[in-house]
Amino acid sequence: MTPQIFELAPLAQTSILSFIILLLGLSGLLFMLWLKQMPIVTKFASLGLLLTMLGGFSWVFYQSSHAQLVLTDTELTLDVPFYKVQLSRSDILPAEARIVDLRQEAHLTPSFKTNGIGMPGFQLGWFNLQGKGRAFLAITDQSQLVLVPTTKGYSLLLTVPQGIEFLAQLQK
Repeated sequence: MTPQIFELAPLAQTSILSFIILLLGLSGLLFMLWLKQMPIVTKFASLGLLLTMLGGFSWVFYQSSHAQLVLTDTELTLDVPFYKVQLSRSDILPAEARIVDLRQEAHLTPSFKTNGIGMPGFQLGWFNLQGKGRAFLAITDQSQLVLVPTTKGYSLLLTVPQGIEFLAQLQK
């Protein structure tokens, strides 16, 4: 089988607005620190941290439109900003994979972020779920989600616009 590539859903308007507000806020804070009188070491340490955060969030914002899911005969690879999840096909439970709507299945709702980014309209990284599970999330729309359980004790919860096609290929 040739690699099947599935694009993850792009950021919605809410997500884009959240990122713009965050980036503008960090830029404003950076400007205020630049003008503030403080010891030089403190000033440059603060500016360095803020520049790193501004660069990191800008990169995530830009790269989020290039996130993809690659399915081959032997593995599933999820390539998203800051993370790359690779699972062999034997680690996936394709018979249990399905399309979900978080408004209908509250037990799959993310409750606590353990390592990731959580903002209105965008969740990326490792999260605990309401139903006491753990999942890697790449969510931009809570109604177009694909749940992919694994044998590793966690699931993938992803916004895949071609969810039905993805599930068909996964379950082959």
